[in-house]
Amino acid sequence: MAAAAPTQAPAMTLPAAMAAKVAPSPKPAPAGDRKVVPVMTDADEVVVQVQVQAELHVLAVDDSVVDRAVIAKILRSSKYRVTTVDSATRALELLGLGLITDVNMIITDYWMPGMTGYELLKRVKESSELREIPVVIMSSENVPNRITRCLEEGAEDFLLKPVRPSDVSRLCNRIR
Repeated sequence: MAAAAPTQAPAMTLPAAMAAKVAPSPKPAPAGDRKVVPVMTDADEVVVQVQVQAELHVLAVDDSVVDRAVIAKILRSSKYRVTTVDSATRALELLGLGLITDVNMIITDYWMPGMTGYELLKRVKESSELREIPVVIMSSENVPNRITRCLEEGAEDFLLKPVRPSDVSRLCNRIR
């Protein structure tokens, strides 16, 4: 799935006198809100476009309640919509059933019971419906051959825990 981009409603044409009365909001609108953008076309009219800024959606997968809370807090402070789940199996179930949609990135722990983050990565990359979603692996263990294997299998990045806000902002800049 590709990164979410602002969508545009059909343009409306207003006389210049009416468009002049459209004042900008006193404070910036949060992500997901509509924005009215006046665009000058010629001396007599202004085209007003309504843009909807789509919020980026991240699926965070970790069996640790504490680690899920930390990554969710960091992502939400950067204005991302976050869905958290406690296992790779549950993540695939929700994605496969369409219960969570418009996921722009999956960030997952490497070592989890049942199905590892590496196995989740492989399943996502093998799926024709999911393969375009960037997957980031996190681990508290710095094991070079594990990191290399994940990157070769298609991981967007490999982060060492504890994850820092700078790690997340660097990653999220890639999916805009």
